[in-house]
Amino acid sequence: MRLAPILLLLVFAQGLQAVPDFEREVRPFLKQHCYSCHDAKKAKAGFRIDELGTDFLSGKTADDWHEVINQINGGEMPPKKEPRPDAKAAFAVVEWVGANLKNAERQARMAGGRILMRRLNRQEYANTVGDLFRLDPNFVEKLKRELPADGKAEGFDRIGSALFFDQTQMLGYLDWAGQIAREVVQSAPPKAETYVYEAEKKLNRNEGPTVEVAQANAHQIPLGPTFYDKKVTGVEMWAGHGGKPDEDKTWAMVPHGPRPDLTSLVTQDGYYRVRVHAGASPGARGTPVVMRLTYATGTPLESVHDITIEGTLEKPGVAETLVFLRAGQPDQQKPLVPTWNGINNLRVNNPEWNAVHLRWLVVQGKISKAVAARDDAEATRLRAEREQVLKDLNTFTGPRWIPHPTHNAATAPRLFLDKIEVEGPLPKEWPPASHKALGLDEKTPQDENGLRSVFASLLPRAYRRPVEKAEVDKLVRIAAGAMQREKIPFPDALRLGLQTMLCSPGFVFIQEPQPRAAAVPKGTRPLNDFELASRLSYFLWSSRPDDTLLALAAKGTLKQPATLRAEVTRLLADARSRRFVENFAGQWLDVEQFGSVEPAKEYKSYDSALKTASREEPLAFFQQVLTENLPVANFLDSDFLVINERLARHYGIEGVSGEAFQKVALKPEHHRGGVLGMAGLLTLLADGTRTLPVRRGAWVLEKLLNDPSPPPPPNAGDIQPNTAGAKLTVRERLQKHRDEPNCASCHAKLDPYGLALENYDAIGAWREKQNGEGIGGAKAPVIDASGALKSGREFKDLQGYKAGLMAEQDKFIRAFTEKLLTYALGRPVGYVDNATLETILETEPRLQSLVQAVVASEPFQTK
Repeated sequence: MRLAPILLLLVFAQGLQAVPDFEREVRPFLKQHCYSCHDAKKAKAGFRIDELGTDFLSGKTADDWHEVINQINGGEMPPKKEPRPDAKAAFAVVEWVGANLKNAERQARMAGGRILMRRLNRQEYANTVGDLFRLDPNFVEKLKRELPADGKAEGFDRIGSALFFDQTQMLGYLDWAGQIAREVVQSAPPKAETYVYEAEKKLNRNEGPTVEVAQANAHQIPLGPTFYDKKVTGVEMWAGHGGKPDEDKTWAMVPHGPRPDLTSLVTQDGYYRVRVHAGASPGARGTPVVMRLTYATGTPLESVHDITIEGTLEKPGVAETLVFLRAGQPDQQKPLVPTWNGINNLRVNNPEWNAVHLRWLVVQGKISKAVAARDDAEATRLRAEREQVLKDLNTFTGPRWIPHPTHNAATAPRLFLDKIEVEGPLPKEWPPASHKALGLDEKTPQDENGLRSVFASLLPRAYRRPVEKAEVDKLVRIAAGAMQREKIPFPDALRLGLQTMLCSPGFVFIQEPQPRAAAVPKGTRPLNDFELASRLSYFLWSSRPDDTLLALAAKGTLKQPATLRAEVTRLLADARSRRFVENFAGQWLDVEQFGSVEPAKEYKSYDSALKTASREEPLAFFQQVLTENLPVANFLDSDFLVINERLARHYGIEGVSGEAFQKVALKPEHHRGGVLGMAGLLTLLADGTRTLPVRRGAWVLEKLLNDPSPPPPPNAGDIQPNTAGAKLTVRERLQKHRDEPNCASCHAKLDPYGLALENYDAIGAWREKQNGEGIGGAKAPVIDASGALKSGREFKDLQGYKAGLMAEQDKFIRAFTEKLLTYALGRPVGYVDNATLETILETEPRLQSLVQAVVASEPFQTK
C-alpha cells in the first residue's frame, strides 16, 4: 500500500516517528473545543479556525496555526469557563502543528531539492584567503573572528538560504578585502621596537630581617625564612608566593613588583621576539626550570608562552622564543605576567602568629560593624577587647614565617632573573610567503605587464575555475588605470586589484553557472569537474580546491568514481580536514557554545583548564572516529574516550598524563562513552547551579535523533529552583511541572531522555546522590535515572538508557546521515532526498564510509 505524499513527508520530517492524523485526531478536537467560537457564525476576534488549511506553505497558514498552539499550550483556549480538553488530545494537535511547522520551514529553504549558488561563509572566506595567499594562521583566525557573522539554518552556517548578503555584509567584506590586500602585498618589514624589563629595578623592596606584626602596627618581629634575594644585576628566587605548595600543578609568582607592561609596544598584531636573560638550578627535583609568560591575562587577547631556562646560576644565559601577540583596542592594557615552575610557599604562616593576628582582624571587623549600627555600648566593649588583643600582638616575638614542613629550601629549584626583552613587531619571514604565492620577486615588472602576470596566474586559483581573458583584463585595467591616473606605486595598484578581486562574485560566491541556454536541461544537471572540485573541497576543507584537485578537474577525470574516492580519502587525511571536524561536528554538537555557562562557585573543581579541555574533547573524539573510520554509533556509546590529563582527573580515570589528547580505554566504572558523558555538553545543558533534564532531553532528541519536541507554551521556561528550605530533587520538581495537564503529554516523551543523564551534575561530574543548590552530604537523595524511550523500551539507569539507544541505533544513524547530507549540500534535506538517504544508508555506517557515500550521491554531483 502506498502512503499519500503528504503523509510520507510528515513521517520523513519526524525521523520516521508517527505523526498525529489531521482528520482523525486534529479536526475532531477543533470541532469540539474551537469551532463554537471561531467558525462562520461567530468568528471571535475575526479568527476562523474552520477555514484554516493544512498547506503550511500557503499565505499566513503557518503563522495562524502557530497562534493556535500558543493559545492551547498557554491554557488560554478554550476559555477557562469551558470544559478543559483532554491533555493527550491537546498534545496531539500541538504535535501535528509542530511537525508541519518544521516541515514547512525545511521545504521553504529546499528550493525543490536544487542547490543554488551561495556565498562563502566567513569560515570558508577566511580559509580560502589563507590557503590562496599562504597567510599566517593568526591573521586568518582574526579574519574569522571579525568578519560579519553568518546566519544559520538546520543548525549549520553553510545553508544557502541563510547566507544573505546585505549592505552590512558588503561593507564588512569590502573593508576586510582592503586589509587582506595590505597583508598580502607588503612593501617593507614592520618597524620593530624593544621593551626591556629589568628585574632588580622593578622589585618593590628586598625583604628585611623584621616585619610589622600587623599592618600599621609599629611592633616588629623577625621575618623568618625569605624566598628571594635582590642582587645588583637581578633577582634570585627559590620559591614563589601565593597559591598552594604544589610544585607540579601551579606556577610560582616572581617576587612582588610591577609586572612587564607591553601596552605601548604591542600596537599591532604580529610576531615579537622574547628574550629572557636568566640562569637556573633544577635543585634536587631535577626538572628543568621553565618561565611562563602570560600576555594580557584575563582578556580575550591572553596567550601563554613557556621558555626553558638554559643558563646556570653561575653563568646565566639568554633563552628566546618568537611569539604571536594580538594588539586589541588601542587603550587596552597588556601586561606580561612572569611565573616559573618553582615550588610555591617554601615558608608557611607561623601558627602562633596566625592565631593572634586573626583575633586582631576579627575584632577590628566587629568594631566597624558596631559603629555602622550605631551600637555605642557594643563598640565600647569591643574597643576594650581590642586593647587586650593589641597587648598580645605587642608581646608576640615571632617569627612571622616558618619553614614549610615538607619542602627544603636548600635543595629547591632556583631561578636568577636579570631581565626580559620583547622586540617587535617582526616579520616571520621576508619576503612573506604571500609574495611567493603571487609570483612576486625582484624581477617582477613594476608596470601593467607585472599586473597582468600576477592576475593571469592568480585568477584561476582564486575563482576555482578557468577564467576568460576579459576577467583578467578587467582587474588589470582597474589597477593599471589607478597607476596612470593617480600616480600610485605598483604595490598600491596591485592591492587595489586584489581588493576588487576579493569582493567580486567570482571569489565571494561558490559559482556553479548554468551551461549555455540551448544546452540547459530541465531540472538538475551534472556538475562539471571544476564545480565538483569546489563542492568537495568546501565540504571537507571549508576552503578552495588545491592544485591537485584543480589539475584533475582540468583533465576531466575527477568525476571518475575511483578517482573521486581516492580524492575523498586524500582530503580526509590532510591536516585541513580538521576544519570539517570543527565546522560540521562543532555545529552539530553545539561545541561553539561550550563554556558559555559559568558554573556556580560551589563547583570548586571547575577551572579554566577543564573549560578548555571540555571544548576540545568532542572534536578530538570525532577526529578519532573519522581517522579510524569507526561506526558512527560510537557517538551514542563507546568503549573509549579521547581526553587529556585534566579531563581524566575530572572523570576519575587514572593513568593519563599531559595536556595532549589521547585515546583511552574505558571501564564500566568510569560511566562514560560517546558524547552523552562529555563534560562540556553536560555543563552547557545546565544552568551553572543545577541540571536541566528538559534541556538535556530536548538536545538528545533534536541533535542525535532528529526528532525535535513540539514548540513549548509561551514563557514555559525551565523548572524553577528550590524555594527557601525546600530540598526537592530535579526529578521531583519536574514531576510537579508534569502535573500540569498542558505539559504532561509532551514531557512524558521528552523528560526521560534528560533524566537518564541525572547522574551527571551541572559540570558533568559523576554523582550517585543529588548535589548542587546546597544539597549534598550523606542524607542527599539517591539519583533516580530510570525511564522509558519513546518506543516504550524501559531502562533503570544510565547504562540501560544507552543500551536502549544502541538497540535502536538505526534511528540515530539515519538522523546523523541526514545531518551530514544537509551540511554537504548546503540546503535542508527533505522528502525529495528520501531515495538518496536510503541509498546512503545501505553503506556500512562508518564515518568515512558515509562521507564517501554522500560524495558519490546524485544530489552531491548535480546542480
